[in-house]
Amino acid sequence: MMPPPDPARMQSGRQAALLRLSVLVHQCERLRTCPADELDFVLVNETHNLLPYQQAALYRVDMAGMAAVSGTAVFDPSAPYVRWLRRVFDSLAPQAAPALLDPAALPADVRDEWQQWLAPHAVLIPLSGRHGPVGTLLVARAEEWTQPDIQALGMIGGEYAESRQLVASRPPRPRNRRVRRRVAAMAAIAVAVALYPAHSWVLAPAEVVPVEPSYVRAPFAGIVHQLDVAPNTPVRAGTPLVELERAQLESQYQVARKGLEVARTQYDEAIQAGMLDAKARAQAGELKGRIDEEAAQMRYQSELLHRATLTAPIDGLALYNDPSEWVGRPVEAGERILMVAPALSRRIEIRLPVTETAHFDPGARVRFFDNVHPDHPADGHLVFTSYASTPTPAGTLAYTLRADLDHDIRLGLRGTVRIYGPRHMLVLWALRRPLGVVRQWLSF
Repeated sequence: MMPPPDPARMQSGRQAALLRLSVLVHQCERLRTCPADELDFVLVNETHNLLPYQQAALYRVDMAGMAAVSGTAVFDPSAPYVRWLRRVFDSLAPQAAPALLDPAALPADVRDEWQQWLAPHAVLIPLSGRHGPVGTLLVARAEEWTQPDIQALGMIGGEYAESRQLVASRPPRPRNRRVRRRVAAMAAIAVAVALYPAHSWVLAPAEVVPVEPSYVRAPFAGIVHQLDVAPNTPVRAGTPLVELERAQLESQYQVARKGLEVARTQYDEAIQAGMLDAKARAQAGELKGRIDEEAAQMRYQSELLHRATLTAPIDGLALYNDPSEWVGRPVEAGERILMVAPALSRRIEIRLPVTETAHFDPGARVRFFDNVHPDHPADGHLVFTSYASTPTPAGTLAYTLRADLDHDIRLGLRGTVRIYGPRHMLVLWALRRPLGVVRQWLSF
């Protein structure tokens, strides 16, 4: 008499079967929904969640070679293991149904290396869909294969084949006309903007300078004694500005005055003696010329004393930096000491770097942004462009340009000026520097 069935064991068996079926369905769903470039990897690696095995390899017909090997995402086709698997697949005849791989069906050289590369029990799963064969899946493990295991592998292989053929035959996505119109419109707008004839322009540092400055220069070689006004002080025409050293000039004036007195005394004595002596009368004419010479020398020395005080030539600001730089300093004749200019000016001096050089005609429009009020720019036009470049205090080369603004602003203001040139296509002007580098590199 047979013992009654154990309900607990029956329940456990049913749960194991349901769990395996769930894993099988999940694996089929995974193959159906995963991206095309992940199909091969999912087949040889994630099938292990359903059936335990040690090795799996995929051979694809469209590639005529190995497509995937378990345990790695990227394999080396030249590896010995992969080359041996390729020889196994090449030696097999096409199959219509899953079957165990018999080592006796392999060539001798391949069969001899079986134990080195593959587990003892292997099964071949033909991968065929509704449009024909896709490839072959080889799965090997240490345990023997059961019929339910082979059937499960066949189901998974069929799902893979259908997914692979679906990806290969998937029609192209229908083109969205609205998207095409938007892309075409954006392309047209980009081309129109690139070809738009925009004004070329460059930026350069600038400073407000006087239009017609008056310079105070040394009238003769001497030493600066003192400056009578502070830097940047408003002065009126005729105001004393600079005092040159007067001691030597006064000494020379006194010598000239004494020389004139001596000449006059000698002349008077010669006139008195000439009444009785003809020779003394002859010397009187010579002494008269000496009196004129000494008088001229005294007038010259008096003029130098007067010119030792340098006055302002016009009304304006006395512009210089530091009085201590000039007091006691020797100066040569004609050397500039300071400048007198009006407090307001409409002229700016521009230092255009040679790297920003472009063609600017006289009269070109400019816009000056001073550092104090950059939100209130002043417009103007060019009046001068230098022919050659000169070094700047920063050690770079720059061209000197001058422009007149539409209204007067405070002298000495610094800022940035934008100079507008002729019209160019916007794309060419924007790419002028890269194109210049390319032209130098290509030498054309």
